[in-house]
Amino acid sequence: MKKQLCLLLLAGLLLFATASKALAAEKYHGEFCWQVFSSEGEPWWLYKFGVYEKEGGHLTLFGSVDYGANGISAAHGNAIFVGNNIKMTIVSSDYEDGDGEVWSETFTAVLSASTFNGEWNALSLQSTDNVNAIPVVQEGTISLTTCS
Repeated sequence: MKKQLCLLLLAGLLLFATASKALAAEKYHGEFCWQVFSSEGEPWWLYKFGVYEKEGGHLTLFGSVDYGANGISAAHGNAIFVGNNIKMTIVSSDYEDGDGEVWSETFTAVLSASTFNGEWNALSLQSTDNVNAIPVVQEGTISLTTCS
C-alpha cells in the first residue's frame, strides 16, 4: 500500500514538473487592440486580443473582432517576427441572425515591429441563407490603439 502511494506521489510530482515547464515556455504580453481601416481610411472594425508568446517568437492571439453595429465575433490567430516586421494571420467567422448571413474570413497583416501598425488584406466568403457564397477581397491599413 505504501509502495503504491509513493509511486502515485512520484508520478504526480513528475506530471506537475512537466506541466510547469510547459507553462513557463509561454509568456502573456497583455491585451492588444487594433483598429482596421479601409483603403480609403475609413475605420471598419476593431480587433481585441490577449497575446501570448511561445518559444521561438511565435505569438498566439485569442479574442474578438468588433464590427460595431454588426456585433462582436470570436477571432483567433497567430503571428511571427520576421526581420523588422510581424506577420499576422487572423481567422474569424459568424452567423448573423437578423439577415441569415454566414461569413468566414482570413485576415493577414504585415506590421512594423517597432509601431505594431501596418497594412492588411483579407479574403472572405459571405452567404445569405446558405445561397451563393460570394468571395470578397479587401485591403487597407491597421493601427494599434488603446483597448476599452
